Amino acid sequence: MKKYEGDIHGGNIWKASRTASKSLTGIIDFSASINPLGPPKASIKAIEDGIRLIPPYPDPYAFELREALSAFHAIPADNILPANGSTELIYLIPRFLKPGRALIVEPAFSEYRSALALSDIRAESFVLSKVDGFGLDLGRLGRKLAQGFSALYIANPANPTGVLYPEEEVLKVIDMAGRSGATVVLDEAFIDFSGGSVAKEAVKTENAIVLRSLTKFYSIAGLRLGYAIANRKITAGLSRLMPPWSVNTLASMAGAAALSDDAYRERTAAWLSEEKEFLSRAIASIKGLEPYPSSANYIMVRIGSRVSAKELAAALFKKGLLIRDLGAFMGLGPELFRVAVLSREANRSLIEALREVFEAKALNRGRRASAAPEPA
Repeated sequence: MKKYEGDIHGGNIWKASRTASKSLTGIIDFSASINPLGPPKASIKAIEDGIRLIPPYPDPYAFELREALSAFHAIPADNILPANGSTELIYLIPRFLKPGRALIVEPAFSEYRSALALSDIRAESFVLSKVDGFGLDLGRLGRKLAQGFSALYIANPANPTGVLYPEEEVLKVIDMAGRSGATVVLDEAFIDFSGGSVAKEAVKTENAIVLRSLTKFYSIAGLRLGYAIANRKITAGLSRLMPPWSVNTLASMAGAAALSDDAYRERTAAWLSEEKEFLSRAIASIKGLEPYPSSANYIMVRIGSRVSAKELAAALFKKGLLIRDLGAFMGLGPELFRVAVLSREANRSLIEALREVFEAKALNRGRRASAAPEPA
């Protein structure tokens, strides 16, 4: 087996499969946080029905999807811009922003900084404290924004910490940023798992862009589908920068169908409530591991022993399990990793593997201690 170096985003089961010489089904991926229930039945049917519509070009305006999103959010369609995943929008937005500096609330998704760099916008970090549970200090943030920034990037729930900021706090951030002349790019990619979106309020402002994803909650990451919610001036400006036919026909149809499936959302909420508690408690029962509270469908974990997250990821990879090493994230460290909440069967496989790894480490330490010579 070749050495697996992981992936900057997690979720690269293709690379893992090649490295381990295993089939894709032989890998259990805890590094990407995707709903394990699979796509809604309505989306599957829409894809099957949509096969006949592959020959013609997609609707360049994704009209039916926009109308479905408009009804779902009770927001006018002109305030919504679908895209080829929210990552396309992350790379589009810096071209829309006015020149200047951008402030990123860290730890954060690495693509914010990468996208800004391509547009020659210098990014600075506003690093949240582990000691404060990665909470927002509005006073400190306000003083930083007063130094002059063109944009502020923040995710809610935060990725990878799982912290959910209250709606009133997020709205204060948008107002504070507006007074200092900054546009807020609010990434709500995982908000469907937690609730607490401020999208309806954001469209009333002139300095907020809310990014949403349909791929994680509805388990259609391979189709790539996301959207922005903002006032009409912003969505029109972003639309002018977007390449034609960005959203393919099958993604558009699957996304619109998913939004109509209330039962699927109820099932997801019930699954997440039960499985997240199970997984968090099970991890906490393993000596040397400390899970953080999370409002999303993933859990950040601290290793309290001498094992690093990179070493743990390598050990679990040999067992066909992928986790997310967080050592490269600003404000985190080599002792932290993240795991998605998956099915009960998969979660049990992870817990069993973690126990084996940490019991083996403890056993090896005991052997080394007992083999040490007694002092003269």
